[in-house]
This record gives sequence, C-alpha cells and structure tokens, in this order.
Amino acid sequence: MKRIAIVVGHSVWSKGAYNENLNLHEFYLNDVLAKEIKNALSLNDDFTPYLVYRKNGYAKLPNDINHTSPDIIISVHHNSSANKNVQGTETLYYHKSTNGKDLATLVQNKMLEVLEFRDRGIKAVDSEDRGGYVLRYTNAPMILIEPYFMSDDDGVAKGTKLNTELAMAIREGIEEYLK
Repeated sequence: MKRIAIVVGHSVWSKGAYNENLNLHEFYLNDVLAKEIKNALSLNDDFTPYLVYRKNGYAKLPNDINHTSPDIIISVHHNSSANKNVQGTETLYYHKSTNGKDLATLVQNKMLEVLEFRDRGIKAVDSEDRGGYVLRYTNAPMILIEPYFMSDDDGVAKGTKLNTELAMAIREGIEEYLK
C-alpha cells in the first residue's frame, strides 16, 4: 500500500489568493479539489490517500507531513495573477529531487490533457522560492500543483467543472510514476 498525502494549500486562517469577482478564496478551491483527488485515489486498492491540513503554521507543515509517513505528497494550490487574462497549468518540485521531477512531469502532462490550458511547465524551485520550503523539507517525493489561475474567472469555471476528471488524471499520473 502506498500512502499518498494530499496537502490542502493554505488554511481557514490564511486563505491564499482571492477572486473578488467570484468572492472566492484559494483555500476553498484547494479543499474541494483535494477531496476529489482523495476520492479518485481511493479507487486504486494499492493507495491509501489522506488529506493534510495546515494546523500548526507553515513552518511546521513539513514536519507534520513527515510524521504521517507518506510515500508521495501532492500539495494542491491554484495560481493567481493581477492580470486576469493569465491562464495556464504548472507543477512545482524541489530542484534536487529527481523523483519529484519525474512525478511532476507525469502529473503535469495528465492535467494538461484534461484542462487544455497553456502549459506553463514544471518548475524546479529551491527552499527560498514560492512553495519551496515545504518541497525542500519533506522526506517523500513531493509536488505542488497549480492546475489553473483562480484570478481568471473563465479558468475557474472550466477548472471547477472538470474537477472530477482532473482528479482522475492526477491519479493516472501517480499510477504511471509508481509503475
């Protein structure tokens, strides 16, 4: 059994980006998609997926994740920009993690097949970059997904409509990685 941690980006106290037009915080989108991913992963008898929420602050999040002994970690986020027309899908991984890079490549490609947004690529980050701290200090291969921009109203409409398909695609990427 492979233990897969699905980290819900941000928290009820620190909600992340905000879309004023839709009155929508990033944490809500992250939570909904993370639950869909958990459901999709549960369909594979070889997986034990579980959600991880930030309860003890950002600095303690890597330790909280590591204590759950995951084999793979997926952190769910949604991008944002002051330019409301920016679209695209990207996946972050820690720059020294070849396993993270492999996982990021597979999941990114699967997400693109479903969403058909611009490919913003996989991005190698270090501990000083956005998302890099958690990617650096977790023990298992970890990626941080940014399926679409929540600042783009049309992207949110399309992305949320495809949440179930997106979650299944992420599962397929994980399955390919574990082959």
